[in-house]
Amino acid sequence: MSQQKSAGIKDVAKNAKVAIATVDRVIHGRKGVSEKTREKVLKVIEQIGFKPNIMASNLAKNKVFVIGVMLPKVSSGSSYWELPLQGIIKAQKELNQYSVKMETYLFDHSDINDIRKQILNVINSNIDGLIITPKFADEMKILFQDCEDKDRPYVFIDSNIPQMNSLCSIQQPLYDSGKLAAELFSYCFNKGEILILHLKDPMDTEAIIRLKEKGMVDYFRETNSSILTRKEVLSNSEKTNIDKSIKKIMHDMPDIKGIFIPNSKIKHIARYLTEKKGSKIYLIGYDLLKENYEFIDKGVIDFLICSKPKEQGYRAYYLLFEYVVLRKEVKKEVIMPLDIITRMNYKFY
Repeated sequence: MSQQKSAGIKDVAKNAKVAIATVDRVIHGRKGVSEKTREKVLKVIEQIGFKPNIMASNLAKNKVFVIGVMLPKVSSGSSYWELPLQGIIKAQKELNQYSVKMETYLFDHSDINDIRKQILNVINSNIDGLIITPKFADEMKILFQDCEDKDRPYVFIDSNIPQMNSLCSIQQPLYDSGKLAAELFSYCFNKGEILILHLKDPMDTEAIIRLKEKGMVDYFRETNSSILTRKEVLSNSEKTNIDKSIKKIMHDMPDIKGIFIPNSKIKHIARYLTEKKGSKIYLIGYDLLKENYEFIDKGVIDFLICSKPKEQGYRAYYLLFEYVVLRKEVKKEVIMPLDIITRMNYKFY
């Protein structure tokens, strides 16, 4: 035991017959060491019980770590991205004492030139890790490749691109969230039609929307439900266009009992239903945003499915801290639990 406690980096170098600098590279995961030498050093570390104090080493070197955050700006159309940013800022304040700083690269999601500008800013930065949403994947391919070339770890929040080599993705179970929405509808009625209405947004990824829709359709098929679904897509979210389109759709769906919005744009339909007279239509969508408070309080929105966006940002920052600063292994994927928000509990979030 005494040997294990007193073992230091010099002991590792001596037993592995390598230079102290080589041991330091292995400990900190840097390049310049062959795989054979790396394995030999790691074996000696395990044998003699050496436990490197990464934090002490960093403090001695006055090393400051910088975590970059590239997310959309909060817009008048949606306050969603304010939530993960709040979580990131909370984590940053907690870890500030460990010489971990944050740099933000916020972009206007409706301005492709602004997105490209921030991509270049990140590429030209000296950040040690990056928190990012995998939206606009085609535009961001050059950024992901740059991260690969520089061994710069990046964490996805909100969704994932499996073919990209992210350090970790923090996301909701998309398919299961669609099934959950279907189950909630089945508690409200057992016969009728549901309109799956996709109000298109520049931030939407078609594969994500399809998974949610498939989850709903599969649930009704698997449960032999009498509830039918119909899908419609609206590209224009202007009030006049929505009013005209929904009026026509509902005329063609006399047995409509529910509407499912597979993204965060539920407020547009909630407004329409507030002004509409007639039978109750159940409304389910995603995310407890400020613009939804009024409608869920009035019972116009019946259920919101939420995947803790604030916690996603918080956990992403801590994951990068553990990996970049503490040199710990982290999970490749974190699936967030789904919260069901109603008129009775939304005030507690």
